[in-house]
Amino acid sequence: MAFEIDDQTRKDLDIFGVQQGSMSVYTLFDQCRYKGSRLKLHAYLSTPLTDLRTIKERSEAIQFFYSHINEELDIEREDFDFANYYMKHALPVRKPTKYSAMGRKLSDIFTSGAEYFLINKGVQSMLSVLKGLHAFARIMNDKVDSESCPQLMRKNNIQILELLAKTEFTKIHSIKKLTAYEVAVLDYQFRSAYRKDIKAALSMIEDYDVFLTVANVARQHDFSFPEMLPETENCLEIKGLFHPFVNNAVRNDTSFDKGQNLIFITGPNMAGKSTFLKAFGVAVYLAHVGFPVPAENMRLNVMSGLCTTINISDNLSSGYSHFYAEVMRIKYVAERLRENNRLFVIFDELFRGTNVKDAFDGTLAVASAFSEIRSSFFIISSHITEVAEELIDNKNIGFRYFETLEENGHPVYTYKLRSGVSSERLGMYIIKREKIIEMILKAKDVE
Repeated sequence: MAFEIDDQTRKDLDIFGVQQGSMSVYTLFDQCRYKGSRLKLHAYLSTPLTDLRTIKERSEAIQFFYSHINEELDIEREDFDFANYYMKHALPVRKPTKYSAMGRKLSDIFTSGAEYFLINKGVQSMLSVLKGLHAFARIMNDKVDSESCPQLMRKNNIQILELLAKTEFTKIHSIKKLTAYEVAVLDYQFRSAYRKDIKAALSMIEDYDVFLTVANVARQHDFSFPEMLPETENCLEIKGLFHPFVNNAVRNDTSFDKGQNLIFITGPNMAGKSTFLKAFGVAVYLAHVGFPVPAENMRLNVMSGLCTTINISDNLSSGYSHFYAEVMRIKYVAERLRENNRLFVIFDELFRGTNVKDAFDGTLAVASAFSEIRSSFFIISSHITEVAEELIDNKNIGFRYFETLEENGHPVYTYKLRSGVSSERLGMYIIKREKIIEMILKAKDVE
């Protein structure tokens, strides 16, 4: 089963960014050396997983690089990218003879020469790639006996060393200048006799480049590796969560306590609710990609989808008001829950597009209904604290709020999440602080 994710959620969480050049989860990790690696990184981040074994394999591989491998692949970007191009674009290969090799060279010299250039440069680039891969495999070979080395990494390294130990490739370190016949022979080995093995080796290099990159980002930003559990565990807890785009971010802990499947968050505007929700969504998303997460540690069972509503906007082309867009989003989630009842759902400020009475009634009704879907997890934020007071006896719901303190008569945001319900109302304080009323009344003097 594919992990269920939609464009609104990717947009809310800035997985790929809304505008070119904007900060995104992808740009955070986009430090790969090779073109193919960047495409693979994009593919990984586009496709969260639901298979626990596959998630663990990828996570364990990255964690192995994080803990044991500090060396980079000694393979030049130009060589690797051209070797990939050569494998995809050169013409079909027949087993060469000395005469056929020389004949092809002469033919290319007297014609365009493009095909011989592609093959000659492709072979040279491939030799350089294989030399670098062999050196890296030997470094890996010193680590694979470690108990922490995943079985997949052992298998991959054995496969590489066995390929490069074949008689046909034993001279890759000693060949300086190739004759036309040697180019033709190697071309045949690369693109015909061992084509499948060579393509697998190139794909492995791309994987290694991605794993090295993700491991480096985890070190740079203090990410950790989540513990993924079977779907039957019904567990989601996180410690030291932070948003990776926020400098000196305040870290928070929370969990869905036993028997609770919904967390209701209150707190005044600007207290940190939206940033927290985005950080939680990013962590859940990355965990299902098999990547490290922005937290001290995290434990969760495999979910089958993630749906967020944080930055929803009017849909003018469909004639939707903001309120109606919110209603349609809730309807969408309800429909998905009928098909897939293991979703993680985030709603930020339900029904902000309507009057207070409707927002109160709607938030109360929706939160109560969601709390009955015990196989899914929900986080709902609201500034309408009266809703929390009505829900307080619902044993399926846990309550959190973002703390504010008072210093010299002014509120101070701590951005810390606490258990309970907020009683703070800072809207009028902010209006007064910004002298909005005075500015409006000054307009009267202009008349």
